Amino acid sequence: MASEVPLGGPQAAPSGPPPRGPHDPGTRAGRFHTVREPMPLSGWLRYPAAWWRARRGETPERPWIVPAAIGYLRRRIRSDWSVLELGAGRSTPWFARRAGRVLSLEDNAFWADETRGRLRQLGLQAVDLRRLPVEDFAAEVDGLADVSFDLVVVDFLEAPTVTRIDVLKPALRKVRPGGLLLLDDSDRPGYSEAFELLEGWRFRKFVGVKDGWPEACETGIFRRPK
Repeated sequence: MASEVPLGGPQAAPSGPPPRGPHDPGTRAGRFHTVREPMPLSGWLRYPAAWWRARRGETPERPWIVPAAIGYLRRRIRSDWSVLELGAGRSTPWFARRAGRVLSLEDNAFWADETRGRLRQLGLQAVDLRRLPVEDFAAEVDGLADVSFDLVVVDFLEAPTVTRIDVLKPALRKVRPGGLLLLDDSDRPGYSEAFELLEGWRFRKFVGVKDGWPEACETGIFRRPK
């Protein structure tokens, strides 16, 4: 999935393009706290392996979300599932190996080309990867058939005029009854509206350190009522 702009990191020069990244990342008590809470024991148990991989420069080919959420998805995705992925990258082959169909939207030329090349290398053909401006994501998703995906993943790099919530609004209608919607970094204040939009959906949160990212993060997975 597309990379984030580190919190507190350098901003683009005034003469350059507007900076990309979360509109409202919130504040943390420390790097092992999310916006909501400190990292729990489950996150600490996985932290040594994540630290060692980062030290060796290893980046697993899997979604860039909290590892416990990856395990949750691994146990549930079936070979007949349809997945809508908003933000392509190393996650795309991971989903393609497990699901029957993947539709992935990406606006970054590097990640689109890199992902297509990796899919060809692995011989994974059940992926429709569409490159288009992030400003067009909501309209593209809105044009898809409702209740047609078993899993929708909302994890793209925001633009000055587009947030994940803007795209989540049409995306939630695409989830089948009993299906899943994943919102990464679900603790951010800018995503609080998601909990109103998804009222009545069962929510599970996963907190831990992502691959190569030295701070605690939250990945939220919502299940649509049947």
